[in-house]
Amino acid sequence: MINNYMIKVCGITDEQNFSELKKYPIDYFGFIFYDKSPRYILNNPDHNFIKNINNKVAVFVNEEIDKVLSVLKTYKFSYVQLHGNEGSDYCIKLKKKGIKIIKSYLIRTQEDFKSIKMEKESADYFLFDYKSDNHGGSGKSFDWKILNNKLYDKPFFLSGGLSLDNMNNIKTIDDNKMLYGLDLNSKFEISPGLKDVKKISKLFNLNL
Repeated sequence: MINNYMIKVCGITDEQNFSELKKYPIDYFGFIFYDKSPRYILNNPDHNFIKNINNKVAVFVNEEIDKVLSVLKTYKFSYVQLHGNEGSDYCIKLKKKGIKIIKSYLIRTQEDFKSIKMEKESADYFLFDYKSDNHGGSGKSFDWKILNNKLYDKPFFLSGGLSLDNMNNIKTIDDNKMLYGLDLNSKFEISPGLKDVKKISKLFNLNL
């Protein structure tokens, strides 16, 4: 946690890299189960280390729900991040299994934000990311002031191009009480899936 914001580092693929990251007060570790992502965790033959991590999140994009449930059981996840077009019924099925749900919404313009149909009943948290063809990890940011339109009524993670250089811009979000966490990915990497521990260290020295 930094200045009351939960910190989530997403797209980890390497066990040694994770061992270095866990020295810092990171609240959530995200592992991507989307096979089109360069950070697809199952591309690493030695991925079983994730079973023993407690505060972890499994990220999916429009995956069949039976496969999602299988992955959650195999690797002992209690949090799932749905980064595609998953609807209310899909979310409710997971919620009935006791899974905590982070529902992602992709935004590039104010119209994108206004057109979102949020799963207010079935999601535990929202996540707002930059709208790209690759469903995240683009390193780009949307104008965070768009969130001042307040179509949300749940705590949310901010994602999309968060970096050491733009972190202070979160102050442009009026309702910081609903900003629950910061989701870090490509701007805190050496290469896709390999996180830059030096940048993570600098993050925890910031005064936001």
